[in-house]
Amino acid sequence: MKALLFLPDISGFTEFVHHTDIKHSGHIISELLEILLDKNTMGLELAEIEGDALFFYKLVDTVNPKVLQQQIDDMYMAFHVHLKRYEYERICSCGACSSAYNLNLKFVAHHGDIDFIEIKGNKKPYGSNVIQVHRLLKNKVPFTEYALFSESIKELPQINSRFTKTTEQYDFGEMTYAYTALSHLKKGLPYVPPVPPTVPKHLLFNISDVINLPMLDLYEVISNFDYRLLWAKGVNKVEYEKNKVNKSGRKHTCLINKNEEINFTTIKKNQDQDKLVYGESTDSLPFTKKLNIYYVLESQANGLTKLDIQAYADFKPFGVLFKNMLSKKMINNATENMKELMLLIDSGFSTQYYENDK
Repeated sequence: MKALLFLPDISGFTEFVHHTDIKHSGHIISELLEILLDKNTMGLELAEIEGDALFFYKLVDTVNPKVLQQQIDDMYMAFHVHLKRYEYERICSCGACSSAYNLNLKFVAHHGDIDFIEIKGNKKPYGSNVIQVHRLLKNKVPFTEYALFSESIKELPQINSRFTKTTEQYDFGEMTYAYTALSHLKKGLPYVPPVPPTVPKHLLFNISDVINLPMLDLYEVISNFDYRLLWAKGVNKVEYEKNKVNKSGRKHTCLINKNEEINFTTIKKNQDQDKLVYGESTDSLPFTKKLNIYYVLESQANGLTKLDIQAYADFKPFGVLFKNMLSKKMINNATENMKELMLLIDSGFSTQYYENDK
């Protein structure tokens, strides 16, 4: 039986050595693969998730190149809209998050006879054409982002004058294909507005101390909900989307003192370039319209980090009468959290070892 074999492949991440980078890069790739899956307008069947790539197939006797090109355009645009939005919304400055905008997307398409093998109830495409479409990912195309169609997809010159035809030698023999760059599609990307900085006007407190941990590591401990219960006093449970990078707009819920649920949204705040800021906002705290909490990190000598915890609030009518009471309660809680962070780090805590032990 004949099938279209289709591979969208993400590339552009460098090899990271820092465990935070590795974890965040995996989350980012996962989100992008979900974006591509959501833009499957051709009714393609997913055969496999192959690291940074998706392997699709569709049983068809012939391929309509125009429909295939539109599928590529749709996936490409959704991919880069997401990256553009992510650049505004990201809160982390690790290598993965800060270089995500460099990610590229390429597509390889081939058509030919396939068989299927069944492995524990899962049916997967099999045969020489499956091998060939994967080999085509290794090519001499001079672009980082492109669509590559093998010669098995007919009428190619009729759909796009941008295509260039060439022949390469592979271990299975010669293969002729045509390719075209995709970067020109970025000109059609819609405007993605940045997240506006909105800070409530009442400063409730600003406490600071020095933590014995490098800035990026401390940022990971604070912003990663997996570690929140290790240092946040009075928080009994945190509900959030697992396997997602925490970024601006991400929601989570804290169960406080066993019976009070507070909903938070991750936010950003403009700050000096040599500092990192992690923020959370809620409108579900009594007496307040909005409460923003910011953790401002500044690298110090010898691998230390200065941490400022700040809180700002806008109050409901007459809520400002409770400002002093709320400030005192929150200062006590923030001071306890700071102590717990210091104790946690001084105990030899490592995010890398913690993840391995879980």
